[in-house]
Amino acid sequence: MSEWRENSNGNYVFVLDTDEVMTVYQHNGEWFSVYDSRFIDDGFKDPEQAMALMEKAVLGDRLDLLVKRKPIPTGWRETKKGGYHCVRSNCTMTVKKAKSGMWYLVINQTLVKGKWFITAEEARRYGDQL
Repeated sequence: MSEWRENSNGNYVFVLDTDEVMTVYQHNGEWFSVYDSRFIDDGFKDPEQAMALMEKAVLGDRLDLLVKRKPIPTGWRETKKGGYHCVRSNCTMTVKKAKSGMWYLVINQTLVKGKWFITAEEARRYGDQL
Protein backbone atom coordinates (compact mmCIF):
# COMPACT_ATOMS: atom_id res chain seq x y z
CA MET A 1 0.00 0.00 0.00
CA SER A 2 2.87 2.34 -0.72
CA GLU A 3 0.83 4.61 -3.03
CA TRP A 4 -1.42 5.82 -0.20
CA ARG A 5 -0.55 9.23 1.26
CA GLU A 6 -1.93 10.88 4.37
CA ASN A 7 -3.17 14.40 3.71
CA SER A 8 -3.45 17.34 6.09
CA ASN A 9 -6.98 16.27 7.13
CA GLY A 10 -5.81 12.86 8.34
CA ASN A 11 -7.44 11.16 5.34
CA TYR A 12 -5.54 8.80 3.08
CA VAL A 13 -5.58 9.31 -0.68
CA PHE A 14 -4.44 7.20 -3.61
CA VAL A 15 -4.16 9.22 -6.81
CA LEU A 16 -4.92 7.13 -9.88
CA ASP A 17 -5.03 10.01 -12.36
CA THR A 18 -5.56 13.77 -12.29
CA ASP A 19 -9.31 13.44 -11.64
CA GLU A 20 -9.37 9.95 -10.13
CA VAL A 21 -8.71 9.57 -6.42
CA MET A 22 -9.53 6.92 -3.85
CA THR A 23 -10.00 8.41 -0.38
CA VAL A 24 -10.05 6.66 3.00
CA TYR A 25 -11.52 8.75 5.81
CA GLN A 26 -12.62 8.36 9.42
CA HIS A 27 -16.21 8.87 10.52
CA ASN A 28 -17.48 8.18 14.04
CA GLY A 29 -14.38 6.15 14.90
CA GLU A 30 -14.54 3.88 11.86
CA TRP A 31 -12.68 4.03 8.54
CA PHE A 32 -14.61 4.30 5.28
CA SER A 33 -13.59 4.95 1.69
CA VAL A 34 -14.92 6.46 -1.49
CA TYR A 35 -14.09 6.37 -5.18
CA ASP A 36 -16.26 7.99 -7.88
CA SER A 37 -19.35 8.18 -5.59
CA ARG A 38 -18.86 4.49 -4.72
CA PHE A 39 -18.45 3.70 -1.03
CA ILE A 40 -17.61 0.72 1.11
CA ASP A 41 -20.76 -0.26 2.96
CA ASP A 42 -19.29 -0.98 6.41
CA GLY A 43 -16.55 0.80 8.34
CA PHE A 44 -13.29 -0.75 9.50
CA LYS A 45 -11.29 -0.42 12.72
CA ASP A 46 -8.14 0.72 10.94
CA PRO A 47 -7.45 2.54 7.67
CA GLU A 48 -5.31 -0.27 6.22
CA GLN A 49 -8.37 -2.54 5.99
CA ALA A 50 -10.31 0.15 4.07
CA MET A 51 -7.30 0.74 1.80
CA ALA A 52 -6.99 -2.99 1.04
CA LEU A 53 -10.67 -3.25 0.09
CA MET A 54 -10.46 -0.17 -2.15
CA GLU A 55 -7.40 -1.56 -3.92
CA LYS A 56 -9.20 -4.84 -4.50
CA ALA A 57 -12.35 -3.07 -5.73
CA VAL A 58 -10.82 -0.33 -7.89
CA LEU A 59 -7.43 -1.69 -8.98
CA GLY A 60 -8.77 -5.24 -9.21
CA ASP A 61 -11.76 -4.12 -11.31
CA ARG A 62 -14.26 -5.31 -8.66
CA LEU A 63 -16.46 -2.21 -8.33
CA ASP A 64 -19.32 -4.57 -7.42
CA LEU A 65 -17.76 -4.62 -3.91
CA LEU A 66 -18.71 -0.94 -3.52
CA VAL A 67 -22.08 0.77 -3.15
CA LYS A 68 -22.94 3.55 -5.63
CA ARG A 69 -24.53 6.53 -3.89
CA LYS A 70 -25.57 9.96 -4.96
CA PRO A 71 -23.45 12.64 -3.30
CA ILE A 72 -25.08 14.23 -0.26
CA PRO A 73 -26.31 17.71 -1.16
CA THR A 74 -24.14 20.20 0.69
CA GLY A 75 -25.25 23.54 -0.72
CA TRP A 76 -22.12 23.86 -2.87
CA ARG A 77 -22.74 25.23 -6.35
CA GLU A 78 -20.35 25.11 -9.28
CA THR A 79 -19.11 28.51 -10.44
CA LYS A 80 -18.69 29.64 -14.06
CA LYS A 81 -14.89 29.36 -13.67
CA GLY A 82 -14.98 25.72 -12.52
CA GLY A 83 -14.74 26.28 -8.78
CA TYR A 84 -17.40 25.94 -6.09
CA HIS A 85 -19.24 28.43 -3.89
CA CYS A 86 -21.32 27.98 -0.75
CA VAL A 87 -23.12 30.47 1.50
CA ARG A 88 -23.72 29.47 5.10
CA SER A 89 -25.35 31.43 7.92
CA ASN A 90 -21.97 32.44 9.33
CA CYS A 91 -19.72 32.61 6.26
CA THR A 92 -19.20 32.42 2.51
CA MET A 93 -16.85 29.70 1.22
CA THR A 94 -15.23 29.30 -2.17
CA VAL A 95 -13.13 26.41 -3.49
CA LYS A 96 -10.78 27.20 -6.37
CA LYS A 97 -8.19 25.34 -8.42
CA ALA A 98 -4.63 26.69 -8.46
CA LYS A 99 -2.39 26.60 -11.52
CA SER A 100 -0.55 23.69 -9.86
CA GLY A 101 -3.73 21.60 -10.10
CA MET A 102 -4.24 21.57 -6.33
CA TRP A 103 -7.42 23.01 -4.76
CA TYR A 104 -7.68 25.62 -2.01
CA LEU A 105 -10.41 27.04 0.22
CA VAL A 106 -11.34 30.68 0.80
CA ILE A 107 -13.61 31.65 3.70
CA ASN A 108 -15.06 35.16 3.82
CA GLN A 109 -12.53 36.23 1.17
CA THR A 110 -9.61 34.94 3.31
CA LEU A 111 -7.43 32.07 2.10
CA VAL A 112 -7.21 29.12 4.50
CA LYS A 113 -3.42 29.06 4.76
CA GLY A 114 -1.43 25.86 4.65
CA LYS A 115 -4.34 23.76 3.38
CA TRP A 116 -4.07 22.30 -0.12
CA PHE A 117 -6.33 19.58 -1.43
CA ILE A 118 -5.97 17.03 -4.22
CA THR A 119 -9.65 17.25 -5.16
CA ALA A 120 -12.36 19.89 -4.95
CA GLU A 121 -14.44 17.37 -2.99
CA GLU A 122 -11.78 17.22 -0.26
CA ALA A 123 -11.69 21.02 -0.06
CA ARG A 124 -15.49 21.26 0.16
CA ARG A 125 -15.58 18.53 2.81
CA TYR A 126 -12.97 20.42 4.87
CA GLY A 127 -15.05 23.60 4.58
CA ASP A 128 -18.16 21.69 5.68
CA GLN A 129 -16.31 20.53 8.81
CA LEU A 130 -15.44 24.07 9.89
